[in-house]
Amino acid sequence: MTAPALEMKGIHKRFPGVYALKNVSFSVAKGSVHGLVGENGAGKSTLMRILSGAYQASEGTVAIDGKDIDNPNPEKMLALGVAVIYQELAQAPHLTVAENIYLGRLPKTSFGTVDWRKARADARAILAKLNFKVDPAARIDRLSVAQRQMVEIAKAISRDARIIVLDEPSAVLGDSELHNLFELIRTLSREEGVSFVYISHRLKELYEICQDVTVLRDGQMISSAPIEGTTTADIIRQMVGREMNDIFPSRPAPQEQIRLSVGNVNRKGVLNDISFEVRRGEIFGICGLAGSGRTEVLRAISGADRIDSGEIKIDGEKLDVRNPRVALSNGIGLLPEDRKTEGLFLDQSVAFNVTISALGEMMSGGLLRSGKEREKVANYIRQMRIKTPSGATRVRTLSGGNQQKCGIARQLNAGTTILLVDEPTRGVDVAAKREIYDLLVQLTSTLGASVVMVSSELPEVLGMCDRIMVMRQGSVSAIVDGRGATEESLMSHAVWN
Repeated sequence: MTAPALEMKGIHKRFPGVYALKNVSFSVAKGSVHGLVGENGAGKSTLMRILSGAYQASEGTVAIDGKDIDNPNPEKMLALGVAVIYQELAQAPHLTVAENIYLGRLPKTSFGTVDWRKARADARAILAKLNFKVDPAARIDRLSVAQRQMVEIAKAISRDARIIVLDEPSAVLGDSELHNLFELIRTLSREEGVSFVYISHRLKELYEICQDVTVLRDGQMISSAPIEGTTTADIIRQMVGREMNDIFPSRPAPQEQIRLSVGNVNRKGVLNDISFEVRRGEIFGICGLAGSGRTEVLRAISGADRIDSGEIKIDGEKLDVRNPRVALSNGIGLLPEDRKTEGLFLDQSVAFNVTISALGEMMSGGLLRSGKEREKVANYIRQMRIKTPSGATRVRTLSGGNQQKCGIARQLNAGTTILLVDEPTRGVDVAAKREIYDLLVQLTSTLGASVVMVSSELPEVLGMCDRIMVMRQGSVSAIVDGRGATEESLMSHAVWN
């Protein structure tokens, strides 16, 4: 019987006051793609750090190709063919593709200087093998995120990696980019015998690319089984420890009053004659393929991008949305797709992030009334169930779901009544997704707010939205009732009219 490419047996990991992993066993067959899922804090990252040698297991063994590894460390695991590609890519942005691929091991001439010609030629050969068309001399910071991710895979292959861990690889990829990534994974696994560990919150992807799936919960392995015959409901139940048949909350019908009206909005080369209306208490969805103009619609409404023509009305009154400040002062707030770089101050506290948009309300005589600030922040933490030690905790240390709740709290504190949300649950685990869905429904049903939601997850759009606008190449392809729509019908509108 062929030994698995990777076998981790009886892994325990203890930190001071925390039992992070308890008797976890995990194996990956040669040339297979194995999904690893679990809520934030389930132990996925800790297990992979032990695999990479970054952490030492308190107990247990790690075997590569049937051989136990003594005292694993990052250098040893790299030499054994283990590569971990994290969601936040660790690259030198001002260096070239070739320099990043061979960083720390650039070829040398007989004189001891860097052989740049060989470095570029070797990089070009690796990239061609992966059918990845990019110039080895191009700087990393001029590539798209998808291209940068491919460079990391090329770097792993250049090191003869036999086990590649992909941590949330699809979080920043569009549909076509994800398709290309999957094709590359299939080629490497089938033709080269490379094994993959695929970590993702998007369960649908597991069925497209994985042969097996392992579920972790609270530091323990709950199940490990072939993906065939395992349902999404099974995986969710194992992840959260309870039934979650109702992933999406019920919601009342929106009111008839039109809150937001977008009429014939154009932006050269980006948006073409965009028109739609959003009612009070409505969750209005926008979907379409990557590059269809979804995000650009939100940016136009929020004042982040100026429009060339058309009009935006609030309660029937035309509004000149010159910039985000004008939008915010009229109750329009945007939660951007990339919350870490555009939506939050990661190195500031929860309190700072929640209150920064309305500090004036807590000032007296030019000074901040800290007692009032603490009280307000404590109320938001309690009402929105933000899991944080205190309001003084840095937002960077929170999970994706709790970071997103901080963003929503800031909008509420600023008096937002028309909330624009771009990929609201990206990088968020299943249970936290439900909490965010509940918050959005609460905003519309209790406070009468209107929500415009962009999402690339069609089940999310169908489960949450009263009406759905499908976009194609910067234009409106269709506006449909959410109750009668299907994934197939939405995709049909997204691909052709």
